[in-house]
Amino acid sequence: MREAILTYFAGEKSAGVLVALVGLLGLAAALFFSQPRWELRPLALTLGVLALLEMAVGLGLTLRTGPQVDRLLAQLASEAARFYAEEGARMGKVQRNFVTLEYVWIGLVTVGSVVAVTQKHRPWISGIALGLLLNAAFFLAFDLVAERRGAIYLRGIERGASGA
Repeated sequence: MREAILTYFAGEKSAGVLVALVGLLGLAAALFFSQPRWELRPLALTLGVLALLEMAVGLGLTLRTGPQVDRLLAQLASEAARFYAEEGARMGKVQRNFVTLEYVWIGLVTVGSVVAVTQKHRPWISGIALGLLLNAAFFLAFDLVAERRGAIYLRGIERGASGA
């Protein structure tokens, strides 16, 4: 089980770094699209705001992962039954939340696409819609991968809890 914890949370840490880097890329894109001659300032503003949020989320995920792993490994060593019960319940909830989030991202991609196309002559509305669309598409892909990684970890927890 120790190896499953280390593998899963190495992926979590890498995911945090990726989200932070996407945030940096979003800031660069925001600066690029802020040129007045392109009338893309609303897109730039949306990308910039979301990029700051992504950087904060990515940094938070990266920084909390190490202490979380240490705590879980200590709990596994000292109170294995409690580890399996609590971590299994937590990961079950995480997996259910991924499904909900994936539908939210699909909704935002759909609405963002429709609004961007139907309102293309209204720069503020279409720019915000495009910014949301780009970020929602990224997070849909991101969460699909994270859900797969979480499912592997949860199966390991379930096998360990059953003594297999």
